[in-house]
Amino acid sequence: MSARRGVLLFVLLLSVIGTAVLFAALRLRGPSGGASAGTMIVFDLPADLPESDTPARPLSLGFRRSRYFMHEVVEGLRQAAADDDVRGLVMHVEDLDWGWAKAHEVRDAILQFRSSGKPVYASLESGAELEYLVATAADVIVMPPASVLQLDGLSASAMFLRGTLEKLEVSPNFVQSGPYKSAIEQYTRTGMSPAAREAIDAVLDDEYASLIDSLAAARGFTSEDVKHILDAGPFVAEDAHSVGLIDSLVYDADVDSFALADFPDNVTTSDFADYIHDHARSRSGQKIALITAAGTILPGKSRDVPGEESVMGSETMIDALREARTRGSIKAVVLRIDSPGGSVQASDDIWREVKLLADEKPLIVSMSDVAASGGYYIAAPAHRIVAQPSTLTGSIGVYGGKLNIGGLFNKVGVTIETITRGPHAGMMSPYRDFSPEERQRYQQQVDAWYRMFLARVADGRGMSVAEADSVGQGRVWSGIDAWERGLVDTLGGLEVAIALARDAADLEGTGPIEVLPRVEHHWYEGVFEAMLEREQIASIPEMVSPVVRAWLTAARLQSGIAMALMPFSIEIR
Repeated sequence: MSARRGVLLFVLLLSVIGTAVLFAALRLRGPSGGASAGTMIVFDLPADLPESDTPARPLSLGFRRSRYFMHEVVEGLRQAAADDDVRGLVMHVEDLDWGWAKAHEVRDAILQFRSSGKPVYASLESGAELEYLVATAADVIVMPPASVLQLDGLSASAMFLRGTLEKLEVSPNFVQSGPYKSAIEQYTRTGMSPAAREAIDAVLDDEYASLIDSLAAARGFTSEDVKHILDAGPFVAEDAHSVGLIDSLVYDADVDSFALADFPDNVTTSDFADYIHDHARSRSGQKIALITAAGTILPGKSRDVPGEESVMGSETMIDALREARTRGSIKAVVLRIDSPGGSVQASDDIWREVKLLADEKPLIVSMSDVAASGGYYIAAPAHRIVAQPSTLTGSIGVYGGKLNIGGLFNKVGVTIETITRGPHAGMMSPYRDFSPEERQRYQQQVDAWYRMFLARVADGRGMSVAEADSVGQGRVWSGIDAWERGLVDTLGGLEVAIALARDAADLEGTGPIEVLPRVEHHWYEGVFEAMLEREQIASIPEMVSPVVRAWLTAARLQSGIAMALMPFSIEIR
């Protein structure tokens, strides 16, 4: 027994020594403050930039998916701009899976850093319009000689499954409120409706105009110059240099040294993640709560689902909103929304708690890439709504229905028999179509949900129901169009929203911010559910998986696909 205790003590001693050595090594790797001649911050822009931490994917052992969160990046750049020890910034940019609103917001923060008089260098190893847009916040842009700059304009695509469903003998049964509520079109049509095309064209026009104006201002071109350049793209690195899109050809591994050449020898580099960690704000005192609301809105706890987007669980959001409302130290709240919407019931449950919070404390909404449909629903009670010009928002409308997969089952030899009591007991069955009477009843339900949606918007925005309907009907708007129509109060990013919250609460300076909801990682949570879902999807050919995902979503909602979601999945690239 004593020998075993001695071994344990020896192992413990080694662990303590190892931790101390590791800590010392990390501190010596690069100064984050107090260096003799200062620090050059090195920022490797992450491919993924979530709004906040989310429950770890099953089997991930609780590790974070990203080194950075959105609010950390914006706050870290603001602090670095005011830090006399920081002499400049080097960015390494490659293949960013961000939306346009996030790209503009980070770019604005970099421009604010640059306005402090400190130089910014950008290494663009690869990328297209979005990556180049972020890089143009720098004084100097470089690329490796063998790189390609994929500047050639913007496009938006939508996938339609109707042809596949017919081949599989799957019958879509959907209804909608409003001609622009086109999410169901991926199941019911083989191409865009005129209403859907009109809305997406308008969004694409706004983003294209914003891109042209931003690039022209950053690189000293006229708007016509930029249009001609985009028409002539893409460009190999040497051609990009020739037309003035980049400033020099430098390998990515040499960029840090390239930037340091402009400074004294004793200026050193420091990783941006270390800088953020070392300069984290105190949590004591009167504070602002930043509540992050990201993902598809569904009942239950917030979670990640393998193969799908993150889920914003109504239970998790309600707990966070209630904590912010009842804690005396929290004087104002910023609700940061990055969501395409989701379940009507879950959205309404969250809406109620948002309304209770807004009745007691200043509440400012900050919209990220997407705050549409259910994402707009939960924003409506806020005192002010802030959005980026490139935010996708609105989509005030509802759709619902089901996929009848009975024909697919018959096709593979599976037969279903159902015994019911009551003429409509099998109304939401995934094995038969709606009857004409059932379709009418379901349309009435969806219309009732839409009227409730309009009432929530009208109450929150000080509009009449008719005014809300005129900007509703399922139409998605860019942030700038939403601002012009009264759905948004102010154009800007998270820092603007935080400043408005401080003013509303009469808080001075740059006090503490507490991020909610808190996330506790348990690696074992959801393991069996994840294994089951992976088995379900893996057993079906890849071409069928969108149908399976839709069916699984319907099963999770337990009442058909009753959703307030934005049309399609609009991705502009």
